[in-house]
Amino acid sequence: MKMTPECVACIFSQALRVCETLGVDRNTTKKVLDRVGCDVPAWSFDQTPPQVAARVYPMIAEILRTDDIYRDFKREATEHARAFIPFIEATIEKSVDRFHAALKAAVAGNVIDLAATEQFDLEEEVAKVFETPFAIDDSARLRQMLESARNVLVIGDNAGEHLFDKLLIRELKRLYPDIRFGYVVRGVPIINDVTFQEAKEAGLDEVAVIIDSGVDTPGLDLSRMSETMRRHYNEADLVISKGMGNYESLNDTSTRPTFYLLKIKCSVVAASLGKSVGEIICYKGECND
Repeated sequence: MKMTPECVACIFSQALRVCETLGVDRNTTKKVLDRVGCDVPAWSFDQTPPQVAARVYPMIAEILRTDDIYRDFKREATEHARAFIPFIEATIEKSVDRFHAALKAAVAGNVIDLAATEQFDLEEEVAKVFETPFAIDDSARLRQMLESARNVLVIGDNAGEHLFDKLLIRELKRLYPDIRFGYVVRGVPIINDVTFQEAKEAGLDEVAVIIDSGVDTPGLDLSRMSETMRRHYNEADLVISKGMGNYESLNDTSTRPTFYLLKIKCSVVAASLGKSVGEIICYKGECND
C-alpha cells in the first residue's frame, strides 16, 4: 500500500505523539519536529508508510539518545496483555469453534498499538472482539489451506500482541500437528514492534521457530529481508500477517498466499479494504507470484 497525503500528515503527527508519550521537553520536541519536517520532501508516494517510518524513527531515536524509543512502554504493554491470557485461554477452551476463537484472540491482541491514530481501550476491545464478526471473513479459506500446509509463517506486529500470537500458534499446532510454524519478528527496534528478544522472553520458541526478519521497517518489507528470512519466506506454504504495518507492506508485494489479521485503525487502510475504521479483518490478499 503506497503513501497518501493522509499518511504524510499521520507520520509527522506520530513524531509529536512520541514526544508527548515520553514526556519530552518542549525544546527537544521542537528539534524532533524540525528534523522530521525537513525530511518530508524526501518522502515519496512510491513508498509504503512503513518505509517512510523507517526513515523517521531513527531520527527521533538519535535526538532522544536511545536505540529503542518505546522500550519501557513495550514492557508495560506486555505485562498488561499478560493479565488477559487466562481469559483468552478460557474463551478458546469453551468455544464451539476453537479455530475461529483463536483467530479472534490474535485480532484482540492487535488493539495494542502505540502508533495507531485512534487509541482503543484494551479491556473493552478484548471482550468485544469475540462478539464481533469479521467484516471480511476468509477464515474458511484459511482453514482449508492449513489442511495441506507444511510450513506456515506468522508475522508478528506489536509487543504485547505477541502473547496473543503465541496462543494462536499453540492452538493451530493442536489442530494441525504436522505444520512447522515460524514466528517472524523485526530486525531492530522500531516503534513498539516485537523483536527477537521480546519474542524469546515470551516463550514463542515453545510453539514456533523465532525468525529475525532483518527488516528495519514497521512492516515486513520484502526488499529488506535477510537471506535467512528470504529462505523461510520462499518455503512458506502460507503466511498469516498480523497488523496494519504488515498489511501496508505486503498487500501489493506478497509472493506467498497471505492472510491478514488486523483491526482497522486508520482511514487509509479502511479505504484500501473497502471497510470502516474499527472493523476487524481476516482477509486473504492477492498473491503476486
